[in-house]
Amino acid sequence: MDNMRDNAYNQIKYRIIHFEYVPKQKISEKTISTELNLGRTPVREALIRIEREGLIEVVPQSGTYITQIDMRAAIEGRFVRECIEPNIMVNAVTNISEESLNALKQNLEHQLTSAQNSDPDKFFDLDQEFHQKFYTVTNKEMVWDWLLGNNTQLNRFRRLRLKEADLDWKTLLNQHQAIFNAVANKDVDELSYLMKEHLHLMLEEKQNIVNAYPDYFQNIIKEEN
Repeated sequence: MDNMRDNAYNQIKYRIIHFEYVPKQKISEKTISTELNLGRTPVREALIRIEREGLIEVVPQSGTYITQIDMRAAIEGRFVRECIEPNIMVNAVTNISEESLNALKQNLEHQLTSAQNSDPDKFFDLDQEFHQKFYTVTNKEMVWDWLLGNNTQLNRFRRLRLKEADLDWKTLLNQHQAIFNAVANKDVDELSYLMKEHLHLMLEEKQNIVNAYPDYFQNIIKEEN
């Protein structure tokens, strides 16, 4: 039963973050069960969990809706990443194995392919895997899992940004490659600079994305640098 519940949760959350279900869209337990070929009970329990994460909202006498992206939460989510991830990366320098470096190198190759194919779903997943690898290397998998559960608004924004046709894929690829090189060369000073630059990129072009998808957002505030 736990596997079925986790499967339902993962599939529904994936569809929300990848905009197969869009903000303000009405959804139902019955429809999702049919679409995903899953039982009503695991879907119901998954939706309860997803509601706690702020991805859906139950409106009395109306129904269940996908929430808009909370930009305040996304901005604060990036702040959390900026506080945590540079330390994770620096620790990875002293712990990373040749096997892990090879896995990261392969990930970067797949990122390039997905960018060349203009496949934002695949690129986003590979981007996530790239960062997750460093949490695994430093035995901080629980921190990564916590971020996944508490940083969903930032991840929704990052995925939406990849929908833009004029996205500069090259910048993302080059930053990931530079981070990899700094880790492989054990260049801590360069790595710290690169991580600050890369994490700042997460919310660049914020206003352009909000203008392109105005109905997708709530709590739009001016970010102070």
